[in-house]
Amino acid sequence: MTSFKKVILGLFLSSFIGYLEWAKQSEFIVQIEFDLLRKINQSPEAFLHPFILIPLLGQLILVFSLLIAKPKMSWVYIASTAIALLFLMLLLVGVLSWNPKMMLFTLPFLGFYSYLLLQRKKIQLSA
Repeated sequence: MTSFKKVILGLFLSSFIGYLEWAKQSEFIVQIEFDLLRKINQSPEAFLHPFILIPLLGQLILVFSLLIAKPKMSWVYIASTAIALLFLMLLLVGVLSWNPKMMLFTLPFLGFYSYLLLQRKKIQLSA
């Protein structure tokens, strides 16, 4: 597995561990996505919300990029940026409400995303 594929895998897996906390409820992104997929027949319009649709499309593109032999760097940038929008919003909410859990669980994805952006030339050479 190339280093580029490892970064894609890291982005994909870490996109599931975002943490949301509101009122007296809390869930991880993976739990929310699982609940939405279970209820797709009951309320398909729930997927139309931008904070659900855009990151979900990003995850699908990352899966596709993992499965093909030579993924395009531009598609990985688009996919990871789509997911990063959600994680940056989670980080902002975590900072504004001073919720250390929300802030902490954004760091793995944002770490992989930063690595992708900062090391793009090295990653491109090894892809």
